[in-house]
Amino acid sequence: MVQSIKEAQTLGQVVQLAKTNSKSESWNWLIGGAETESTLKRNRQSLDQLAFRPRVLRSVDNIDTTTKLFGKNSILPIFLAPIGGLVQLNPMGSIAPAKAAKEFGVSCFVSSVSEPGMEPTMKQTGGNLIYQLYVRGDDTWVIDQLDRATDLGYSAFCITVDSAHYGRRERDKLSGYTPPARRTPKGARYQAQLNCSVANWPRSGSRSATPINSASFNRLKTLAWCQPMFPIPITPTFTGIMLGVILSNSFTY
Repeated sequence: MVQSIKEAQTLGQVVQLAKTNSKSESWNWLIGGAETESTLKRNRQSLDQLAFRPRVLRSVDNIDTTTKLFGKNSILPIFLAPIGGLVQLNPMGSIAPAKAAKEFGVSCFVSSVSEPGMEPTMKQTGGNLIYQLYVRGDDTWVIDQLDRATDLGYSAFCITVDSAHYGRRERDKLSGYTPPARRTPKGARYQAQLNCSVANWPRSGSRSATPINSASFNRLKTLAWCQPMFPIPITPTFTGIMLGVILSNSFTY
């Protein structure tokens, strides 16, 4: 077995090394999924059905894999997805993948439920980062988070829309493990609120104009309304969506 990442020749060896260096409960949390993990298995099966179509007699003199994500250059059309609770795997938390992404040349999402937080991650990496928010406050709180992300230089802001409650994981139940995020939950009730009363919003086009009163708005519609005030894209983050029709309806809504 390889002893360091520099010795690894295959992805399988990277996985083995990561497992060896992790606590068993943290590793199970990383590789596990919701409930009995049937969705996790279906996702794996779906990915295994994909394959590269073989081609011959094609010019490969000029290959360009670069692309842009929210206006930022990326060496490949990929990004590192947000993961909460990364300190279970690395004491640097969200800083570790952010540094790796910057070194390689791709974007990285930073989860709001991953330490050390929005400011330290950006200040210590300065990479092409996108902030992903789990709602833990009212609409004024959400806009404050957006304000901070904008001022720090995040290239986009995503609001999570599918996790109204912390998921049930039978793997954790069987091992008796309680993830840190579940031990001291704060403000999770806001994630479950489909609608909220919005008050004291600044007028469109200004972040410091005279406040106005508003009726009850859906949170996503509120953020869409606020988009002209901020220079970075605001987009919903759809995670855990298993059916195309759900995703289609979400965008239509």
